[in-house]
Amino acid sequence: MAFPPTNVSRRAFLAGLSVLGGATLLPAAANATPVLRQAPDAGAGLIRNPEFGNGVMAGVPRTDGATLWTRVGAAGGTGSLETGSLGGGSVGGSASGSAGSSGAGGELALVVSRREDLSSPVLAERVQVREDADGTVHFDINGLAPGETYYYQFRGNGGESPVGRFRTLRPADSNEPVRIGWFTCQGFEEGYYAAHRHLAEEDLDFVVCLGDYVYEFTKPGVRGVTTNPFPQTIDAMRDKYRQYRTDANLRQMHSQHAFIPIWDDHEFRNNYSKDGWTFPVISPIEGAVGFQQKKQWAWQSWFEHMPVPRFANDPTRTYRSLRVGKTVELFAPDTRQYRDRQACGDSLDHIVCAEADAAGRTMLGAAQKQWLLDGMTRSDAHWKVVANANMMMGMVVADNGTRAYMDTWDGYGAERAEILSTAAQSVDNLVLVTGDDHDGWAGELWDTGFAPGTPSGAQANAPGTRRAGVEFVVPSVTSANTADGGYTSSSDNTGGARAEEVNRRDKNPHVKHADMVSHGYGVLEVDASEARFQFRTVDKLNPNSGVETTKALRTPAGQSVIETV
Repeated sequence: MAFPPTNVSRRAFLAGLSVLGGATLLPAAANATPVLRQAPDAGAGLIRNPEFGNGVMAGVPRTDGATLWTRVGAAGGTGSLETGSLGGGSVGGSASGSAGSSGAGGELALVVSRREDLSSPVLAERVQVREDADGTVHFDINGLAPGETYYYQFRGNGGESPVGRFRTLRPADSNEPVRIGWFTCQGFEEGYYAAHRHLAEEDLDFVVCLGDYVYEFTKPGVRGVTTNPFPQTIDAMRDKYRQYRTDANLRQMHSQHAFIPIWDDHEFRNNYSKDGWTFPVISPIEGAVGFQQKKQWAWQSWFEHMPVPRFANDPTRTYRSLRVGKTVELFAPDTRQYRDRQACGDSLDHIVCAEADAAGRTMLGAAQKQWLLDGMTRSDAHWKVVANANMMMGMVVADNGTRAYMDTWDGYGAERAEILSTAAQSVDNLVLVTGDDHDGWAGELWDTGFAPGTPSGAQANAPGTRRAGVEFVVPSVTSANTADGGYTSSSDNTGGARAEEVNRRDKNPHVKHADMVSHGYGVLEVDASEARFQFRTVDKLNPNSGVETTKALRTPAGQSVIETV
């Protein structure tokens, strides 16, 4: 039997095996690798015949572990839990419940190994299934080695999950390149997830979702007419996640990479703020539940179905940072739950809005803004990378200076200028990767959000004087973009989209790439010399689509500029 890594004690390792009560390394056939097997009827109390229809995930990786997740139940719906007696200890990690409540469910065995066949496990543990949290498991494993690939599987009495894989974060002294995958905005009925099949095949340290993982509102689409367009109960909101994870490509992506999710608005309600939502009620059923109750259920279902640990003293906090060796410090802020209501009624019309730049308006809230500023200015990582849900660069759409949307940082101009001015003065090598817009962009960030030469008239857009960083905006996986007819139509508007790309480039000299037609995902690779971003494009209407790199850009270290590779 191989010994565990040096940072997992032999005593803990052996205790983990013994707690399974019957787990053993069986002799292998000739020329085969021994594999840890759990005799199904030897595990008293394990859930009988569990289904793992929603797959497995490893979330928020650390140098010594991650949060491992699964759900017991069929794909696309709830499943019953057939349980025996409860029991088991905790070795090499801890189980954490969703929504802070306790409840009985049942137990599974969890096996973690450095080997894909799960032989020579570094941990074998019993984990708790939370029936009051939709049959989900969140297990925070620790004691692993940094910068290593691990494999894991959940097992019951007569059923096994798929084998998952994740990589722990690189050690603190690592100067190795870091590769991160990015996706956003994946309306289930609006297309297929070929993007996730290709993401699963990428060589990445981890994958980040930039928000809009599920959509509360559902409309007819290529996968058929769906029900549940405005969920009004906690179980209906949970069913959004169950439905999305019926997709085999999405499950495959999750099984191959560690995952860091942030939320935006559609997990709850389009364009919401801390005070409510600005868009009118579209359907009578939408107003059946009050804002606070519906928000509580939306957030609870998100935490249940995402592989994220909870902050004990702030259970709805999602913002966090991760250090990846000396190369990257990743900051993942929350641009929704602390924000003021959008300026000027959140008008979708292109209007002049002086309120957009009013002092004191906030998207991040005071505490989170200070956390971000302190983190970026104090970090000695070579690159500071921000997972940003809403576009930071200014986006002017007309000669009089009017801006595209008030729901982005264009509607919180004073706070944007404070953040970017601090970055221009005190932060080297800042890269933002952004979601939400559905179109693909790349731009150079100036301390005001606008480059010199940006049109400014009735809507004042003060030109910047110092460069602050760069921003790459990832197109949607499937959700309608400008070429698809925007947010309210599915008509072909490719010609109009290409014309608007020219308009935006002309009026925003900081924009260096515009693609309002493509769908897909992004890959960021950084090393000591440069950051490189690749836009990967797929055909969202073809479930068997290939992938193409339609644009590759670079930012040299020490320069907040974007160059074509």
